[in-house]
Amino acid sequence: MPRTALAICLAVALTNLSVSAMVSAEPPQQALQTFLADAAAAQSRGDFSSAAESYRKATEVDPAVPELWANLGLMEYQIGKSRDAIQSFKRAIRLNPRLFVPQLFLGIEYLSAKNPSAALPYLEAAEKLNPRDLQTALSLGSAYAKLGRSEAATAAYLRATEISPANGNTWLDLGTSYLQQVENDARVMSSAYRNSFYVKLRAAETLADEGSLNAAEDWYKEATASAAPLPCAHAEFGITLLRLRKVVEAERQFDLEEKTGSHCGLAPLGMAISAVAQGHPDTGLKALIGLSTADPGFVSSALPLFQGALDAEHIRSLVELAKRHRNADDDPIDLGSIIDSALTFGGAPAAPPGEGPLDHASRLSTPESAAQLYANGQYHRCDSSLTRAAASLTSAQERLLAACSFYAGDLLTLSKAAERLKTDPASRLEGLYWESKADEKLAVAALARAGEIEPDSPRMHVLLGDVYRQKRHWSEAESEYRKAVNLDPKSRAARLSLAIVLFTEMKTDEAFDLDKALLSELPDDPEANLLAAEILVQKHDFQEAEPFLARCKNLKIDLVPRYHVLLGQVYAATGRISAAISEYNLGLSADQDGSIHYQLSRLYQKIGDKANAEEEIRISQKVRERWDHQARIDLGQSQPDAISH
Repeated sequence: MPRTALAICLAVALTNLSVSAMVSAEPPQQALQTFLADAAAAQSRGDFSSAAESYRKATEVDPAVPELWANLGLMEYQIGKSRDAIQSFKRAIRLNPRLFVPQLFLGIEYLSAKNPSAALPYLEAAEKLNPRDLQTALSLGSAYAKLGRSEAATAAYLRATEISPANGNTWLDLGTSYLQQVENDARVMSSAYRNSFYVKLRAAETLADEGSLNAAEDWYKEATASAAPLPCAHAEFGITLLRLRKVVEAERQFDLEEKTGSHCGLAPLGMAISAVAQGHPDTGLKALIGLSTADPGFVSSALPLFQGALDAEHIRSLVELAKRHRNADDDPIDLGSIIDSALTFGGAPAAPPGEGPLDHASRLSTPESAAQLYANGQYHRCDSSLTRAAASLTSAQERLLAACSFYAGDLLTLSKAAERLKTDPASRLEGLYWESKADEKLAVAALARAGEIEPDSPRMHVLLGDVYRQKRHWSEAESEYRKAVNLDPKSRAARLSLAIVLFTEMKTDEAFDLDKALLSELPDDPEANLLAAEILVQKHDFQEAEPFLARCKNLKIDLVPRYHVLLGQVYAATGRISAAISEYNLGLSADQDGSIHYQLSRLYQKIGDKANAEEEIRISQKVRERWDHQARIDLGQSQPDAISH
């Protein structure tokens, strides 16, 4: 419901409440009735200023009625008198803390004032009073997000999708929040746990998902080098080798997986696909039938991992064989269609968050039987047995739940289990690993749902462009941003994002023209000024770049180091060496490949500071070596854009 319409509806409802509250009051009852009637009439014609004045007069007649203050606050909110609205809502809450409307709108007012800390307690109180209100859930999600509490934000947006599943914006907010969690987990994993095998495995998985199979192979080699290999790491490595058509090497990895005793279902599934790849579809189908009998959902969700492992002829022969087998045995499982969908088209996207149906056998399963169910490849039954007892699981059972829920395709349960694993220092890294896997897929599913509901939403295209840009798929990102601009030519977010990706693609003139248009509308936009400076520095127009840098106040915190580096380049090029050294030092956190330390070394040489010059060269080489070795360990992403939003 639009914001204005919502406020009018609430105000009218509260007006009725106020009138009934006055029935038994002492005189001047007639004056109150007149003020309330005037307020209702003013609201109905959209004259919120007059309505506010009538409610103000009503509060003077009887200041002890909280609904009058709530109505007054709503009218003040509508006409933009934020400070007055805040005071009116606070007065209403002091008189009656259980009034929903003032709690909600006081939270909204503080959010608008960029004070999420102040907004949060009021929004949380509003949610307790009315858990099914969409605006409360969305506002609460926004407050949590602004406070950096991404998991709480995601939970709030998830409630919003449950309240209004046909609202595309709720799914868009949810997908965005999941992506933020993935980014947060990536940052922690690639810094605090940089050399762990889980991080190497996650990097390999991301590269494999992106289709960078040779790079993924290198990371899988490192991820499986542990004396105690991670569950399914060898099997996943085998899948990548199959996609590279290295069948013999793939089978060796599947065999190594089985020898670890991990009971990873991907190993027998990999052996089945390997058999088909070597011209034995009957052998492969027999294995697939056994796996689908144990858990058809696992086969359906895991087979898309093997896309590209078989050529079209092998897929066709396997599908035809599966359909003949089904017709002969009257099998209820359409394995042929599952195989065709998974291997030809990559399967359907992950289902959006929600509870799936449980069969009778799953409901009878107990947590104690979960390990055996997992060993038997019955992941859905294992998942459901542990999920029902989630509040009392041991650490080992929590880890088992993560594995079972992932292979059952129950990503929402996996995300929640991973969140719990993160709270224990002993399992924190494992929790980060599972959460990043789950939330990435949940984000894709939520965004896909948003796209189905609102396929032509400019915001949707901007977000898709952001996703492509994160993955360094520049042409796809450019395409999405252009769609957003075509749909909403005034969108600053779309135009600035398009300018950034054009600059990244070396389409510098078009990027600069677009950025100058943005600056003509809003000359002090810090990010547009930073982009202009970036472009001019690249052209070696250092003096022209400096005025733009002077207007880069209030940058996002992650862009500040880049600002200092650019200013350092300008100062160095214009002979202000000491100032340049100071700026480079302020921007050192942006030095991922050693280049800034190298520039510092050259500047120290210019002023004759040999000791510092040698130290900076030493650090530069060390950083460069680490960069060369782990340039893609941050979940498969190499050095970010100069400007990243």
